[in-house]
Amino acid sequence: MDEQRIQASLKKLLAVFIVICLLLGGLGQYLFRSVSDLYLVSVQGRMEERALQYKKSFQFKMNSDLLMLRVMAHMVEDTIAESGSTEAAGSRLLYLWDASKTAKFGRLCYFTPNGEGMQLSSQRDVVELQTINEPIEMQTVIQQALKGKSVSSNAFYDSYLGYNVVSYATPIYYNSDIKGVLVCSINADSYEDILTSVSSVSNIGAVAVIDSDGKVLASTRTHQSQGFYNLNGSKYLTNGLYSKFMQALSANETRFFEFSFEDLPLYAFIMPMGISEYKIMIVDTDKGVSDSVSDVVNYAHLIAVLFAATSILFVMAVLYMNRRYNKQLLQVAYHDRLTGAYNRYKFFQLLDQRRKKNIEYTVAAINIRKFKYINELFSSVRSDRLLKDICAALNRCIKSEEFFCRDTADTFLICLNTSDRDMANERLNAILEQLKKSSKSIHHTYPIIFYGGCATLDDCVDKNSNEELMSHVMLALSYAKQSQQATVTFYDTKAHDRETLNNYIENRMEWALEHGEFQMFLQPKMDLRKNTIIGAEALVRWIIEGTNNISPDYFIPLFEQNGFCTKLDLYMVEQACKQIRKWIDAGISPIPISVNQTKLLLYEDDYVERICSITKKYDVPNKYITLEILEGLALENLEKVSVCIEKLHDQGFSISMDDFGTGYASLTTLSQLQIDELKLDRSFLMQADQNTERNRRKILEVVVEVAKRLNITTVAEGIETESHSQLMRDMHCDYGQGYFYSRPIPANEFTKKFLQHNVQ
Repeated sequence: MDEQRIQASLKKLLAVFIVICLLLGGLGQYLFRSVSDLYLVSVQGRMEERALQYKKSFQFKMNSDLLMLRVMAHMVEDTIAESGSTEAAGSRLLYLWDASKTAKFGRLCYFTPNGEGMQLSSQRDVVELQTINEPIEMQTVIQQALKGKSVSSNAFYDSYLGYNVVSYATPIYYNSDIKGVLVCSINADSYEDILTSVSSVSNIGAVAVIDSDGKVLASTRTHQSQGFYNLNGSKYLTNGLYSKFMQALSANETRFFEFSFEDLPLYAFIMPMGISEYKIMIVDTDKGVSDSVSDVVNYAHLIAVLFAATSILFVMAVLYMNRRYNKQLLQVAYHDRLTGAYNRYKFFQLLDQRRKKNIEYTVAAINIRKFKYINELFSSVRSDRLLKDICAALNRCIKSEEFFCRDTADTFLICLNTSDRDMANERLNAILEQLKKSSKSIHHTYPIIFYGGCATLDDCVDKNSNEELMSHVMLALSYAKQSQQATVTFYDTKAHDRETLNNYIENRMEWALEHGEFQMFLQPKMDLRKNTIIGAEALVRWIIEGTNNISPDYFIPLFEQNGFCTKLDLYMVEQACKQIRKWIDAGISPIPISVNQTKLLLYEDDYVERICSITKKYDVPNKYITLEILEGLALENLEKVSVCIEKLHDQGFSISMDDFGTGYASLTTLSQLQIDELKLDRSFLMQADQNTERNRRKILEVVVEVAKRLNITTVAEGIETESHSQLMRDMHCDYGQGYFYSRPIPANEFTKKFLQHNVQ
């Protein structure tokens, strides 16, 4: 068996080695081609640089000649202007003779629009000419000049001069009208000096200025015995190569190509000059272009060979190690270490693939209720075993093309093959039931409860966003968690709107506090026997831009969760102090104001000092501030709360227990806390009012009686009718508060309505 394994390993290694050799061969070929391509780019760039040098030199030469001709034309124009007649133009040629010789003009002619012309002979005699008798190239530039252009011709043979020339023509104006044309001819050989003055090519190479028909204006080989100046007559160009050159010349664009001549690799570069139809053509070897570039290519080829040889040995070792650890790397990259299931990254990849195929699906997230308590109760080892059992059960439950992953802790994500809510709900409930049965790692007496949240792409604005879809799934999961049952919840727009509102509230709350959007409303507390006001409760209202209100039912629970309630409650204490100070300054006898205080404040060590600093800031006696706490707070940490209340009493504050009757506080708790006031929740009153057997009423009477025995003042909340008021008077309750007396109203309105008679 061991020998067979060794043979199999050797065969695999051999196969890998062959593949690597092929790959390295391909890589070497690729590198060779890449270097060759870079080399060609370098050669083309060097040849283009030279062509640009030639082009600039020729353009400078031609522009200088044309400029000289224009200067002479202006002199002729001045002569015509002085004499008032175009007949004097010919006589002016005598004065231009020396200038034309200095400019190396072979001929200097003047032609009128009707085709008559003249020039100076070598004896300085005026010779009459006719345009029609001149070469076609000269006729062409004369006609173009008569249209107002200063132009140059292609090279042509001038029978008068007996050699090849290039002609220039420019118009002569009189009173803005063209009265004639001044023409000069320059020996074409004068342009060859430019080719040798700019730079050189190798002995094999050549540079030429040539038109699209193959006529050479100038060339470095014009006077060499081999001859390269006339393409259509060159014995060195085969038909195919000649055709290739002519195609490049006829195209009005830059061309670069390779060709071979007598087994010698050559490169050709052709660039339009922008003057007539002339092109710069350079032909040379790589040595002629750049010895350094050629050497670099040779070195690059050598390095490529050495690289291939070295890489074969190196890759043999790397491939062996890579094969050994490849599976481990994939496992780490795409799988959860504990359960072996896919991780979130792989799950999103599979979602992307399904979305691209337009396959409908539902994504569900499942959680174990109170998993952290399971972890603490049964140890992390058994909790990990539970997660593995869940993973195994999911592998058995999911159908073909469905998949799942372990996201974080006890959260698993599942992709179901349907977008129908009813079908998805049925599938997921069936899966949760199987998971519950498969949870064997935990003791059978401990109930394992699962819950899930689901969402589809139909609810997403961005159909390509995994992030938006997962936010919907997690929002649905959070609502499922609130039910405390094994439930499956689907994402809906109402939940999204609530989440959006929560985000808006949290983003704006700090700004709102700084800019006074939280306003204090007051609701009176009335003496039930005397029907007089004895105090008020401060209630916060969030008013945005003076009109829009956000209900406290929305933002108060959220502030309790995120801790912002600590700032808001102290802010309300400060608003109450401001109002009491206004009453005192206005000569109004102040009444106490009750302000709700979150349990988070009472747990802070400096809470009492902070409250005192606020009252001191506005010089308000502490007796006018009543601090309200919820009954549930007393049960959480009775000793801590009792110490804090004692400190507040020492500073002169009154303490009220709010919403008594909604939680689990007992009458015994009242005896353990030194509270000054007990506020009976409105539900207590409603139940007592509606209870026909009067049991609730008796309980309420007992609570009021016990409070009186403990010297605690009682306040009935929710008094809405006269019968409610009478009921509480009959029970000897001290004070009442509710809509029967007044809704919560702004402080200014409260002052006018209830305290105007209190002016001292």
